[in-house]
Amino acid sequence: MRLHALKGSILADGNAVANWFSERLPIGRKTFAAITLVIACSAVAAMWAFSNAHAKTSGAIAEAVNADSLIISVEDMRRIANYEGLSEFEYADRRQPSQGNVNAPGPCRAVGSSDLTFAAGWKQFRAVTYSGTTDDIRPGGISPITEITHAVAVYPDARAARVALDQLESTLRDCVSLHDSAYDFDLDKSDPATLNLRSAEWNHVYHVKSSVLMSVGVLGIQPAEQVANAVLRTISDRIK
Repeated sequence: MRLHALKGSILADGNAVANWFSERLPIGRKTFAAITLVIACSAVAAMWAFSNAHAKTSGAIAEAVNADSLIISVEDMRRIANYEGLSEFEYADRRQPSQGNVNAPGPCRAVGSSDLTFAAGWKQFRAVTYSGTTDDIRPGGISPITEITHAVAVYPDARAARVALDQLESTLRDCVSLHDSAYDFDLDKSDPATLNLRSAEWNHVYHVKSSVLMSVGVLGIQPAEQVANAVLRTISDRIK
């Protein structure tokens, strides 16, 4: 819209200048046409410069944030969570969002971190999961899984990142409306830049800062929400 408005303004001003010349100077039609052509060329050049400068600015914002620099090491994650049982696995390090739970009902596939969680258009992406098991053996010999996931998507600019968060909120509310027992959580957005999903055994939080949409999930480590928020703050503090 801004570019079209600029175009209209420049061309209107150009025609006004050309008419001023034609009214005040004894010039012929050819000379008038030449003046008009020069003004039109100047208008095109100005519009190209404006568009190019805008594109460079958006690209610079995305390049200023490095997704890799926002990922927390397993050593730091153990310290933040106060849990030494976390381990890193090569398969759990992604440069593209996964499909998530393909058996999840419709919008619920966005819960956690998947290609439905992050809107298209991101420039950089990184997701890493650290996991382990606890010593709290349950009936049947089952050892509960502990897991911390964190993912970051860097968009071209802050507006694109906020749009991605708004789109995610809409999708998650659609999931809540299904009342599926496998996706029983409370959705809180008391902070306009943050989505907080609370469940009995897990917590997942999404947050936007600058051009970055970040996702942090904690399962099996208590207090889950406190740990998730500590991880989120660590990532957010790295974004200047």
